[in-house]
Amino acid sequence: MRNTNITIAVVAGLTLIYLLFKNITGSIFLRNQDKINVVFYGEDSRLFSLDNKDVNYIVNFPPEAIVLVPGGYGEYRVGALNKLVELEGKPQLFRRAFSAAAGAMVDIYFYPPETTIFYDEEREKGFSPSFREIFFSKSNANLVDRLFVFLDLTAQGKQTYKFIEPDDELQGVFYKKTYRKEALNVQIIYTESYGTAVLISKLLDGEGIRVVDLTRNQGTAKSCELVTKKDRFNSETIRGLKDFFDCDLKEGDPLVSDIILKLGSQEKEWQVE
Repeated sequence: MRNTNITIAVVAGLTLIYLLFKNITGSIFLRNQDKINVVFYGEDSRLFSLDNKDVNYIVNFPPEAIVLVPGGYGEYRVGALNKLVELEGKPQLFRRAFSAAAGAMVDIYFYPPETTIFYDEEREKGFSPSFREIFFSKSNANLVDRLFVFLDLTAQGKQTYKFIEPDDELQGVFYKKTYRKEALNVQIIYTESYGTAVLISKLLDGEGIRVVDLTRNQGTAKSCELVTKKDRFNSETIRGLKDFFDCDLKEGDPLVSDIILKLGSQEKEWQVE
């Protein structure tokens, strides 16, 4: 009996260590990015752009605001996005819709566990997300990132944020200084939709990544690929693009840019009319 208890304790301990390791290595905050964009979707949808040195930004998206939903869905009311996500079974639509609206990459998104269609109502709107929103909402954030979000948003008051209206020009507001410092430029290769390539070009530009060419190359859509020299594999620009678009890395020597982004199957996921 004693040996059985020891075995159970060892297995439980190893499992906890493994889960902790996965949470730490998978944490977005521990990558030390200079800016992290976090969306809380709900009756008061907000985008927080958290900067580790400079100005923090917040954008409020009321339920009646209209956003473009990449993937061929067209325009939707923000308040109805939750229903679309439920019908399609694609929580990533939150990330894509708010990324397109902000002109930058959304890193983390939170959304309610229940499906509700939201409407504009007269009520007092809070600033900081509640403990319940951070720790009990559905999200692509792991436990470590939830803790960082909680600490960041509770430690800073309204005075540390610059408020922006969704109707304001957001393009370029959320750029990352690291990407501009690395100054790696990108060629985007697409198969069908020029409009989709333009949208992704705007996202990259909003992040501080210069796009120098959009090239159409007809063929069978395969997985997304990033082609660059091997010594650039560990650059922040490559890591950011790889994680956001779920791309494979491929060694090569691009002729017209530092990096080639072959959209492949991601072109359909980001499709716009």
